[in-house]
Amino acid sequence: MRLDPERIKALTASTSSYVAAIAESEELLPMLAAAWTEMTLRQPKGHFTIREVLERAAEKAERRGDLQTGERYRKALRDFEASFAQSTPEAAPAE
Repeated sequence: MRLDPERIKALTASTSSYVAAIAESEELLPMLAAAWTEMTLRQPKGHFTIREVLERAAEKAERRGDLQTGERYRKALRDFEASFAQSTPEAAPAE
């Protein structure tokens, strides 16, 4: 099922910026993007996967010349990182 970008934006208005960005960039219904995000975060390195999806979406938009969308995806990435920075395991100190 393919939705036009404006419909996806309207459907994602009440979700977090990063779920909205994933829904829009991956052409998913917002409910599916939210479920995928939640399931992915439960995986051992799921936060890295979500970060990669958002980064890739921003880069793809910028390559198309859509700088506004690219910046919106980068903001969503920053929002995601801010929301989950405290819940992600920190790197182990080097010995």
